[in-house]
This record gives sequence, structure tokens and C-alpha cells, in this order.
Amino acid sequence: MGSHFESCERLLEPLRKLLGIRQVALQRAQHGNELSTSGTGLLSELVHGGESRASDLAHNRVVDTSVVSRQLGQLEQEGLIERRPDPTDRRVSLLRATERGRSALEERERQKARWLSEVVLSDWDESRLAELDELLRALSDDLLTSSRQQLTNPEDAAKEGNR
Repeated sequence: MGSHFESCERLLEPLRKLLGIRQVALQRAQHGNELSTSGTGLLSELVHGGESRASDLAHNRVVDTSVVSRQLGQLEQEGLIERRPDPTDRRVSLLRATERGRSALEERERQKARWLSEVVLSDWDESRLAELDELLRALSDDLLTSSRQQLTNPEDAAKEGNR
């Protein structure tokens, strides 16, 4: 049996494959859906997380605000999000999903779930799906927590990584 590090190292291959498959799922779901692939993540954050500033969305994605601003501009042009002045700071806008944006995202998610159910995981029983769901949720929560800690306090994260 290998070390904890070696076990984690082996996980990198299936994680890479999952990221590649994500692209396939996004492309398949694009057919017949008005929501662009690049805007899906941002719209999802606004639908599930509520109103947000562009700078906060960029921070969550670990990208420059200019990258997010271009995508948000496209979503706004398509009527999928809207802006309103932040009541605490009028120089800043708060962004939120419109009803059209919520519907577009809901349809995109339904298409991806259909693809997973009918094509990818059709032979999996409910207990195996539930186990996968639990493990992926735990992994994604831990990854998100860790990445946010590194962004907020990189010195502590570097010390932790050297242990």
C-alpha cells in the first residue's frame, strides 16, 4: 500500500479526465441553449449565490476582473443578468440573474443531467450514485475551502504545504 501522498498523486489522473469530460458535457448542452459556455459558471454563481459585485465574482474564479467583466457584459447584453447600483457604494454595481437567465441555466443543467443519466451513468444504481455524490461534494468543498484560504492568507497556506 502506498503513502497518502502517492494515493493523492493517483487521483490527479481521474481529476484531469473529469475536467476534460466537463468540456464535452458543456459542448453537448450548448446545442439549442442560448447560454454560452463561458457564461454558464458566472450565471450559476449569481443564481445560486445571489447578487454579487464583479470583483467578488473574479475573486471567486481567481481571475482578473477584466476577464469577468467581458463575460458579464455578454450576459447582460443577452438579458441573462442585470445591474443595479450598490446601495452602500454607488460607484459599484450589484449583478443578479434575470428570470430569463435563471431559465437558461435551469435548461442547461437539465440537459447535462440528461446526458449523465442516459449516456454516462446509465448502468449505475442509486446507491453508487449517492456515494459518488457524497464523495464529490466533500472533495469540492475541501478544494474550495483550501483555495480560498490560500488566496486570503498565502503565507499560512505556504507553511501548511511545507509540512
